[in-house]
Amino acid sequence: MVNRFSTKLTFSIASLLLVIIFLFMPASRVDAQTYRFTIPTYEVEAYLEADGSLTLRYLMVFENDPSASPLDFVDLALPYANYNLGNIEATINGQPMPEVNDSAYVNGAELALKEHEIQPGQSGTVEAWVYGITDILFPYDADDRENYVNFEFEPNFFDSDFDKSTNTAYRMTIILPPDVGSEEGVYYIPDNWPGEDISEASLTTDNRVYYSWYAGNADVHSVYRFGSAFPASAVPANSIANEDDYTPPAGSGSGGIINAIGNLCSNSPCLIGGILLVVFSIISRVLSKRKSDSRKQNYLPPKMSVVGNGIKRGLTAVEAGILLEEPLDKVLTMILFGLLKKEAVTVVNKDPMKIKGNQPMPEGLHTYEKDFIEAFEEFGLTKQRNALQSLIIALVKEVEDKMKGFNADETKAYYKDIVRRAWLAVEGAETPEIKSAQFDHTLEWTMLDDKFNDRTQQTFVSTPVILPRWWWLYNPGYSAPSTGGSAGIAAPAPAVSGGGSSKPSFSMPNIPGSDFAASIVNGATAFSSGIVGNLTGFTSGVTARTNPIPVSRSTSGSSGFRGGGGGSSCACACACAGCACACAGGGR
Repeated sequence: MVNRFSTKLTFSIASLLLVIIFLFMPASRVDAQTYRFTIPTYEVEAYLEADGSLTLRYLMVFENDPSASPLDFVDLALPYANYNLGNIEATINGQPMPEVNDSAYVNGAELALKEHEIQPGQSGTVEAWVYGITDILFPYDADDRENYVNFEFEPNFFDSDFDKSTNTAYRMTIILPPDVGSEEGVYYIPDNWPGEDISEASLTTDNRVYYSWYAGNADVHSVYRFGSAFPASAVPANSIANEDDYTPPAGSGSGGIINAIGNLCSNSPCLIGGILLVVFSIISRVLSKRKSDSRKQNYLPPKMSVVGNGIKRGLTAVEAGILLEEPLDKVLTMILFGLLKKEAVTVVNKDPMKIKGNQPMPEGLHTYEKDFIEAFEEFGLTKQRNALQSLIIALVKEVEDKMKGFNADETKAYYKDIVRRAWLAVEGAETPEIKSAQFDHTLEWTMLDDKFNDRTQQTFVSTPVILPRWWWLYNPGYSAPSTGGSAGIAAPAPAVSGGGSSKPSFSMPNIPGSDFAASIVNGATAFSSGIVGNLTGFTSGVTARTNPIPVSRSTSGSSGFRGGGGGSSCACACACAGCACACAGGGR
């Protein structure tokens, strides 16, 4: 009697539990459905707006498997933050999405395709814009950047049971707020990314800094994490999430280590170990800052070092200077002297430096030479510097394009040897006339030598110099030479051709070599200090565009990691730990 009653009670409880489970299970569309597709094109754009909010754009091209069920729904997982379904606009093949609902399967939206469902063997393009997502920025305290904010993001991905992509053309782009300067933003090296650490870093047409990553061999079922940091001053203070709103995992980051020391250490050996950890943390920050400051001067992108085949010949001295990553004030000075030799410009004043273009302008000028002249037509030092930075950025990209497929190390060695041989020709000349002509002819190449100033002074210290034909263009106060033998500035010397120019030679005077060397060296120094200004700051403005500084992701509590209700997720699209962010067509 008791056993029979117990059996009935057990059966009744089990049945009731099954009913309850069935009632509370989300309505699944997986019955008799088989979802299998690829996504050949996947684009994600994350716009960080001036008000601190996030705008997301997704472009997803689905190719449905011929043997699969129609794709009738696409789930779009969204960050664990604040968003409104009313701020989502979506289309399917250019037509308005029939319905946008709250998803029962992911933290985000359900895009219902309905009559536009993608049939087996067919393709369809889904585009979605999500506006006004907030609480996605967090304080950032890594490296040496104070008062920065952090943004990290994992784009929507799909269950690998359904997404069979292997060679998705995948592009992720983060666009920083309008007030972020070109040298202020940093990007994170993405997690689990099959492409380069960074594919592109530049400015949009409305001058907003952006970072873009591209890979042609990605998929849309793997988890990729991207991120960046920028000055907190670029967004309102109330748009930055309070790190006290969540509890970081114990022991994570330097803050976690120090807190753990305070909580766990009650004896001297442990306290000593804790102090050593703090000291190590301080030393690491100092070394990190030194490494960061040094890297800011490396304006060529890392992919320039990719090994190719053979030597790239035919670069100009200026382009070789970029390849060798010479200081940018030297590169600009080389451009100036190259233009003087072509008689394309006149130095109107040396302090402050003022340059004007000559008319008619010589033919065959390089683009960077034309840009140089145009930069000095700008009014105001700030505009001139900005224009010169843009010149260098374009020049770096041009050299990068020319070096594609060639061996960078072998090419650098080749041009260093040209510099060596140029100096040997100057120093080995037997007469002042030949020495002067050779120096004039190879001036831009000899300037690439690290000891250019010293070698110039040593070479001409005890010998007269036959002035080059462009000397009067370089020194305000000198009058133009005549072709009749009188230069009007000193006793004429024998005519010497100016570096192989096709123009007729002028009879130029000679001056003491020490005066000549001082004029060349001091003129370059004056140009650097007067126009370029702070070289580190000038170069950083270039580096931010051509080789932006990556930072390792912070693992501290204020890095942007945030649990959805106390979990261990981050401000990203992932709906839960250990599961796919989203499924298409209801394949839950």
